[in-house]
Amino acid sequence: MGEEAAEWFEALAAYSPAAAFVRDDRGRYLWVNAAYAHLYGRAPEAVVGRTVEDVDPPEDAATARELDREVLTSGRPVRHVIHFLHAGGAPGQAVGHRFALNGLRGQACRVGGIYVDVTDHHRALEEMAAAGEELHALRERSGLAVVTLGLDGRVRRVNAAAAALLGLPRGVVEGDRVAEHVEDASGALPGGAWRALTEGRLARCGGVLVLRTAGGGRPVRADLSLVRRAGEPAAVVAVLAPVGAEFAGRPRVSPVQLRVLVMLAAGEPNTAIAAALGLSRQALDYHLRRLRSLLDAPSRPALVARAYCAGLLDATAWPPRPSVVRYA
Repeated sequence: MGEEAAEWFEALAAYSPAAAFVRDDRGRYLWVNAAYAHLYGRAPEAVVGRTVEDVDPPEDAATARELDREVLTSGRPVRHVIHFLHAGGAPGQAVGHRFALNGLRGQACRVGGIYVDVTDHHRALEEMAAAGEELHALRERSGLAVVTLGLDGRVRRVNAAAAALLGLPRGVVEGDRVAEHVEDASGALPGGAWRALTEGRLARCGGVLVLRTAGGGRPVRADLSLVRRAGEPAAVVAVLAPVGAEFAGRPRVSPVQLRVLVMLAAGEPNTAIAAALGLSRQALDYHLRRLRSLLDAPSRPALVARAYCAGLLDATAWPPRPSVVRYA
């Protein structure tokens, strides 16, 4: 049973994903498994019998021999990193331990090593660090106003530009509900869009809403994107872009008046607007007077300009439309 068990162990070790080797005290390979030979783009039989100088570059070979001597002298295992070149010439890195193996008389005369190729892991960490730095630069140095929201509608994080837009310190805003900083939060996004976003049925949505700032109301375009972790909705990132001037009070217009504004912005004459909306001339004149009063606009061009400045109309779209849109 002992010989059979030894054969089983050797077969397992030979094809283990961990790279392993045994060398004698002269630096000659006595045994390597397939994973170790693969680090150098060779078969095991092409490594066994060769010295470390035959396999590694001169500088690496000298370091390996010195480490072998240290392990054999002290008898203590040493954590070690192997730097190598893959078959295609790409640099690689393996991390593991080197340790002494005793001979028949109990004397340390061989060196063993077991390593794990961490090249892909190391590259992934570097890429993640680079992505983190790019994200930090985008959030903090680009000038974009970025807000991270929880699925419960609370503000988790705001960057410097978003805090400046609100006119409040970050610490004051973070932890608050969005409704505390947005006028008419329930109507800021099209029906069901926020719920569809947080439930993962929508990847992006957007609209124009009015922020409550330190100086009054400020219409901004909010583009919201879902963030997933392990495939599940985890947070929402909102990018805010001002689309109008700050004002002391938000104009409140009726649905009919909003349609009037849209048609005015498109250049439609009063007769066409009245016909399209089923209004008499007197009824249309009434709505126009109300709009001029609400928006403090003495003329038709001023009325349209004020509607865009107040965020009632979408400044990014033509033909004119109300300032709520939705993305699939």
